Amino acid sequence: MTTRRTRLARTLAALGAAGALMLSVSGCGTDSPKEQIDREHKAASVPVFKLHMAHDLWSRTNRDSSRNVDKPKSLADDPVTGMATIELTGPQMVDYLQILDFNAHSDIGARDKSLAVSVYDAVAPVVDRIQTPPAPNAPAPEITVSAAVTSAAATTTAPK
Repeated sequence: MTTRRTRLARTLAALGAAGALMLSVSGCGTDSPKEQIDREHKAASVPVFKLHMAHDLWSRTNRDSSRNVDKPKSLADDPVTGMATIELTGPQMVDYLQILDFNAHSDIGARDKSLAVSVYDAVAPVVDRIQTPPAPNAPAPEITVSAAVTSAAATTTAPK
């Protein structure tokens, strides 16, 4: 009986240590702007956002190490301009802001950091200007991220 208790106690201790390690690692390395939580609350209150950016830029910035914005409200490509219009609900924009924040401000596991910073810096001021709650017939906030962001980010990350 004592051997069983000892094994159980060791197993529980090991699980507890592993859990504590996971919590400490997941909380480290992200230096989110102090306005991030307010941005998420504002974004959640908006029925729909319209993003205009290169489809490739959307694909590259819409993921972090564990998730992405699944099935935007709509996604339409303009073959003439090469730009895409992505409609996101408020909760989807919250997810996208969190993904951008992680990739732009995290030290561990971030993807396309310079692109994420550029897109975050384009999205944040638009979200900051939102009146909470938005007027019932207010137009959808529109955010255009220039195609130049992709090439600028590529040149800042190019090896020397």
